[in-house]
Amino acid sequence: MNKTSNYLFFIPIILLLFSFSCFAETKVIHVIVALCDNKYQAIAPVPKLIGNGQDPKSNLYWGAAYGFKTYLAKQKEWQIVQINKSDNDKILEEIIYKHQHQDVYIVAQAYDGKYIDDTVDDFLDYSAGKKQQSFTLEGKQINAGGKADLVIYIGHDSLMEWSWKKYLPDSWRWQTLSKQQQEKQKSRFVAVFACKSQQYFSPALSHLGITPLILTTHRMAPEAYSIYAMIDSWLQGESKSSIRLKVASAYSKYQKLNKPALQMFVTEYSQ
Repeated sequence: MNKTSNYLFFIPIILLLFSFSCFAETKVIHVIVALCDNKYQAIAPVPKLIGNGQDPKSNLYWGAAYGFKTYLAKQKEWQIVQINKSDNDKILEEIIYKHQHQDVYIVAQAYDGKYIDDTVDDFLDYSAGKKQQSFTLEGKQINAGGKADLVIYIGHDSLMEWSWKKYLPDSWRWQTLSKQQQEKQKSRFVAVFACKSQQYFSPALSHLGITPLILTTHRMAPEAYSIYAMIDSWLQGESKSSIRLKVASAYSKYQKLNKPALQMFVTEYSQ
């Protein structure tokens, strides 16, 4: 076997090792869904069947065709490993998924649409590294909440109705992070799939030190195909620009747009 053959022999092995090394430790993605709610949220009304925030089964962001639960059920690499009855009565459904080829879990929670403000509060708590949630799966502890590696919010941008400055006075969210906390936060990621999330969520999130993965600049439909594209690209260790392109491409495909909707998605906080 000559040198060239030797190199060709080892390339597949190197690539395989690299794919496993991207996430050598258990990774947890925490997805928080504020169910679409015609009655309790200031949204443009949608059909009653998909706009009932107290019924996750058919809700636009959970059980409908492109809701998170329904869409993820069609992705072969994700398997449901546990369905819980949450201790939090504001959470109507809680599902834990396991990736078939990587040591990665998704904790997905559907919040009653009536309690969207509490949903945002929990999302920001988790983004700040607070309120750890732990689950035991076949003797293995999975740490979500403030310990999750990626925290995702899906739903209406309720911050459009009231000021983010609610989070400033006398709030732990506005305390200065230690250097150790800052470094830990930099290795964690956050995404907000809601209308104009860069504008409304940046003031609170940017202070928390967590790294933005995807935010939005326009009104949009926070449906699961875009979230799935982001998660898939992130798990492959791709760059932010590549993740953004895949999210925009997925959005354009399902929304039947002529080209990737790059103008709708960003990977940094607003200044």
